[in-house]
This record gives sequence, C-alpha cells and structure tokens, in this order.
Amino acid sequence: MVISLLLVSGLAIAQDFQNVEQGQIVPFTGTVLTPDAIAKIITIEDAKFQTCQENWKHEINTLTINKDTEIQKLKHDLEVTEQTKDKIITEKDKEIERTYELIKKENKNLTPLWLGIGFTAGLLTSFSSFYAYQTLTNN
Repeated sequence: MVISLLLVSGLAIAQDFQNVEQGQIVPFTGTVLTPDAIAKIITIEDAKFQTCQENWKHEINTLTINKDTEIQKLKHDLEVTEQTKDKIITEKDKEIERTYELIKKENKNLTPLWLGIGFTAGLLTSFSSFYAYQTLTNN
C-alpha cells in the first residue's frame, strides 16, 4: 500500500510534499510526503473506493431488480400460456365430442333394417316362386 501511495503522490497539493536530493539524509532519491499529504491521498482513494463500491452495489441491485422483474414476467407468461393451453385442450375435446356425436347420429346401426329387407325379399321370392309353380302346374 505504501508503494501505491508513493506512486500516486502526484495527487498531493504543492505545500504537502518536499523534494529530496541525493546526499540529504534519506535512503533514496525521490519525493517525501508529509503526513498531511498521505492523509489526503488516503482520503481521496478511500472516497474513490467507497464511490466505486456504491456504484457496484447500485448496479448489482439494478441488475437484481431487472432479473427479478424478468423472472416474474416469465412466470406470468408461463401461467397465461398454461391457462390458454388448458382452454384450447378443453375446447378441442368438446369439438371432438360434438364431431363424434354427429358421426354417431349419421351412421346409425342399420343391421336390423337390412335383416328385415332381406327377410321380406326372401318371403316375396318364395311366395312368387310358389305362385308361379301353382299357375304353371294347374293349366
């Protein structure tokens, strides 16, 4: 952290630092910061850090709200779609039932009718044959 503070020393105001020349009583050539300058740098960097944290918190909250809203919308859409699907299936079932009833009415069981017609035709054929035989043999 001290190294990063030394690297951002350009943020300090002019009266808060001193230039050090080689030969003075310091172990390096460079700039020495006073405690006030370091305090200002720390304060500025802390403020930037807190601003960054607040921005990220706000961004995360915004994204969370947006996603929650999107999830709720999708849940609602799914619910509406399921209700619509159920209604469509119910209506199709009713339509199939009506169609089945119409087909059932149109295709009545005609077996007894055909049996009656066949029986009647057989009787008429038998009586006609008997009458024709009687007429031919009596003459």
